[in-house]
Amino acid sequence: MNDRIKDFAQCSKSAFSNTVSKLKKSYILFLFLLLQAIFDSLKATGFLGGNYLTGFILYLIDVAIYCFVAQSLRSLVIYGNSGKKSVDSSISNFFYLSINAMFSIYIINLFVDILTRGLSGSLYFVLMVLMKFLLSAVLEFVYIQQYYGVDIVIQSAKFVLNNILIWGLYSLVYVILESMLIRSLGIYGMPIAKEVFEILALTVLNTFFLLFKGHLFKLLNNHSYRQRKFMRGFDE
Repeated sequence: MNDRIKDFAQCSKSAFSNTVSKLKKSYILFLFLLLQAIFDSLKATGFLGGNYLTGFILYLIDVAIYCFVAQSLRSLVIYGNSGKKSVDSSISNFFYLSINAMFSIYIINLFVDILTRGLSGSLYFVLMVLMKFLLSAVLEFVYIQQYYGVDIVIQSAKFVLNNILIWGLYSLVYVILESMLIRSLGIYGMPIAKEVFEILALTVLNTFFLLFKGHLFKLLNNHSYRQRKFMRGFDE
């Protein structure tokens, strides 16, 4: 158990220091996450409508924003640059990967919606948090692993459960905070000042945690617990 705690501390320290060092270069990521937060707010309030054609258009916009976020994160986490020079290649690099991943998530969301019809709002919220928790590594599989497959949701769930102590703890905190903010943004009649504050809060939360998750995923995915334990012993 002692070594598990050491592993948690070492992985956390490494991911945190890498995240802090990249924050000053994350302005491109911040802008796209701000756009995503505004878009999520508009969808949550129903302002953009709800017919089939509108839903399809919103889905494509979601995919496009997802591509820009994925490219920005790849530039920061993998290459250590802001991604300013690769913005124009975001769609071409990630469209098929993103639409595949988001379709898989859409199917899971639809399945959960059907199963939870008639449940109380609180229970529905808990189940949605659990689902988002199990899917919390999908984005990293897209832009780090560049994984293309309909079973990406299964791969995400496996990764989360295999790294439940380290990844699980941070992802659960992130998913709960993000879900609460998005839920709050859907409240009808919210004062403009509060809505702007919550959109900015969601953007800041996403900027930090998505960078942190990216560095943590890269570390956990590249080195198993045994490899990390061996490297710790070698260092000592």
